[in-house]
Amino acid sequence: MKSMKNRLDYFENLCTKRKEDFHFNEIQLGRLLGSGGFGNVHECTINRQKYALKRFHITTRNARAAQESFTSENMAIRLQHKNIVRTHCTFIQNESHYILMEYLNARTLQSIIDDENEVISFKRRIRFAKQISSGLTYSHEKNIVHLDLKPLNILVSQVIDQCKISDFGCCKDLTEISSLTTPTKTSLTGTYPYRAPELLCGEPATDKADVYSFGICLWQMVTREKPYGNEHHEVIIFKVVAYNFRPHIPEDTEKLYSEVMTQCWEECKENRMKASEVMQFFREHF
Repeated sequence: MKSMKNRLDYFENLCTKRKEDFHFNEIQLGRLLGSGGFGNVHECTINRQKYALKRFHITTRNARAAQESFTSENMAIRLQHKNIVRTHCTFIQNESHYILMEYLNARTLQSIIDDENEVISFKRRIRFAKQISSGLTYSHEKNIVHLDLKPLNILVSQVIDQCKISDFGCCKDLTEISSLTTPTKTSLTGTYPYRAPELLCGEPATDKADVYSFGICLWQMVTREKPYGNEHHEVIIFKVVAYNFRPHIPEDTEKLYSEVMTQCWEECKENRMKASEVMQFFREHF
């Protein structure tokens, strides 16, 4: 175990609790929970309370994207929902950027999909769909679009099998998206197989972009396959944009489930359901 004994020389005033409640002068780092392109996430303890602490890499190939990701993560602080991972605060120490989040004894939905020993029954799929759409609905009500929704960014608690949307490093505030040039100014691209066609064309993000990604997630929970296989991202972009190509839906997929899936990934975003409508559909029909 490693201890950060130095007092933090900078702290952004974005906490969900009082600063003194966290006792930042002594953070005990535990095991590695995950790692990504911008940083690592460790289990940590503050005043005997467990948290998850994300530390951004000091050196990275794309420093601008890392800074944008850190800034985006700040937006998640305003989100308090049972199906969204709680972000408590962000802070900077010795030029390193940190994000303090709730700790979960969880796996990613992607790891469950990839585990052949995990049973994803129809009932479980529907439960996951209801929970994810509920989290999305709340986020959109707060004018935040995730823009990188995928099974890898959905945590599933091992105790009660509950989904929580995580990693808001690509998110945007809808009230700040005001022109067609907005998307081209960002260094964050999300993940191409889950990215809506209008975003691939450089249009501004809307809440319907998350709904499109959710539709791909619904497909993946059925097939347990990688969308578009190992196709290069340029090939994916061309097929999705030019030919309205989508993953193949197995013939034995439940009819209503297939219908909501295809409505989520409609080419024209105006024809897609809103997250609240998707949530309501699952509640009423399943």
